[in-house]
Amino acid sequence: MRQNKLPVIVLMAGLFLTQCTSSRRTAEVAAVDLISTDIDLFWVAYPAAMRDTAQAGRVFAEQYFAKGSPGLRDYFARKYQGDARRFARSISQRPRFYASIRPATLAVASQKPQILAAFRRLQQLYPPVRFNDAYFLMGGFAGSTAQPVGLLMEAEQTSCGPGVDTAELTLVQRNRCGAVADLPAVITHEMVHNVQQPHDGTLLGGVIREGMADFVAELVTGQPGGNARLHLYGNAHEQQLWREFVPEMNGRDPRNWLANSKQETAERPCDLGYYVGYRICQAYYEQVPDKRRALAELLETKDFNDLLARSSYAAKMSSR
Repeated sequence: MRQNKLPVIVLMAGLFLTQCTSSRRTAEVAAVDLISTDIDLFWVAYPAAMRDTAQAGRVFAEQYFAKGSPGLRDYFARKYQGDARRFARSISQRPRFYASIRPATLAVASQKPQILAAFRRLQQLYPPVRFNDAYFLMGGFAGSTAQPVGLLMEAEQTSCGPGVDTAELTLVQRNRCGAVADLPAVITHEMVHNVQQPHDGTLLGGVIREGMADFVAELVTGQPGGNARLHLYGNAHEQQLWREFVPEMNGRDPRNWLANSKQETAERPCDLGYYVGYRICQAYYEQVPDKRRALAELLETKDFNDLLARSSYAAKMSSR
């Protein structure tokens, strides 16, 4: 008698979601777990998956996701709904890219001391900060995400550099792909979101929160992180960007400024709201003599229009 069974490559997404709902934040940097073992698992599974791409979904299901950390299982359920075939297609469509990034992704583990050093520096500047565990994994360009289980950080996004073949990536994927040395700034950005106040739903609130996370991450690490390219464009077009931003800033539509990857072109990057928010926060910070107080006020602000006014950034742009 033939039994109807779900394929093994669709691995109980609902079960994974219920298993990965614990939330842990700690004030102790030494207690933060930075888990990179899922990257090692991926590279064990990858050769077998690529030898027979028709079976790649099954291979990744059995050798990667089923053996992975709680963070990887949560990622699999949320991003791929438990269907390893979708993940396998994303990987197999970029064979030259994946063949070239193994050393960079395995180097994630070497960044852990620098990441923890950044956390300690952030805590020195702002003692109330709390930290999540972080899982570094291979995600097939589904994107990093913050979830109750911890930060789920896609290693592909910090895998570029000399010798990496990016020809199979889209324009925005190529442009967003940073180096593994960016990780301390990238993950510090995410930790900043732990202590910010919720924004008010306006575009202004959204760009200040994101730009603030970039600004504080750079303040802590000395690195511009994953959005350095926005500053190259923004510094050359700052007044123009401000003129475009002002009519929209009190609205609730972020589509031209945040998470707007479809607007990426060779001439103009997407996500320019990060730059605008960064410049507002930088302007505020620079004019407050007590830098610790300035940082605390940035992180604890609930009134984003008031922060903009006190930054004098709008006045500065209008006077040019």
